[in-house]
Amino acid sequence: MLHNLWIAKDTGECLFHRRYGSIEHDENLITSFLSAIEIFAQNIDTGCNFLQTSNYKFVYTTGEQTVTVACIDSDDDEDIIRQDLSSIQEEFLHRYLPQLVDWTGRVEHFANMKDFVDEHLKRYSSYLSDFSKSKLELNPHFIRKEFKKEFSAQQEKIISLIHYKGSATIQDIVKLMKLDELDAEKAAKGLLYNNIIRSVQNS
Repeated sequence: MLHNLWIAKDTGECLFHRRYGSIEHDENLITSFLSAIEIFAQNIDTGCNFLQTSNYKFVYTTGEQTVTVACIDSDDDEDIIRQDLSSIQEEFLHRYLPQLVDWTGRVEHFANMKDFVDEHLKRYSSYLSDFSKSKLELNPHFIRKEFKKEFSAQQEKIISLIHYKGSATIQDIVKLMKLDELDAEKAAKGLLYNNIIRSVQNS
């Protein structure tokens, strides 16, 4: 799950922040810390791809004068969200790079990025724990041969079951495919992130 997104000046000041989960941090404190790690990583290597703690990953993309970071769960795939972070960062720089060059410290106008960011990140920000109120279906736009990454064994089972039944709940998947519930949720979350399946409310 996505918890937070920050866009920071390369000197550490928070320019834009969106909170999607329940984790709260002081925006400037966290961006100063994350930017400092990126600067350190660039001095000894090519930069920081992600920082991992016991429960979370902080996924980085670096642009001209900015660092964009997302906080996700530790078992989430950072490569999936990184593509959207790159798109967000490109749009941010397209809109605001001239202001960043002569930045005066004001951040109010950066809030106009909210709708663009929310649209790009909406599939990451929903809780997946309350599966009892929803069912899972294959996304009609999904074409298997166009998907570049391989599916895990658990994901293959979920896709096969949903294809056969038309839809299924997590409880169905656990029972019929003999999967551990946590494994089933993790596999389903990856499929949701990639728009392979979609979640719809039970009628």
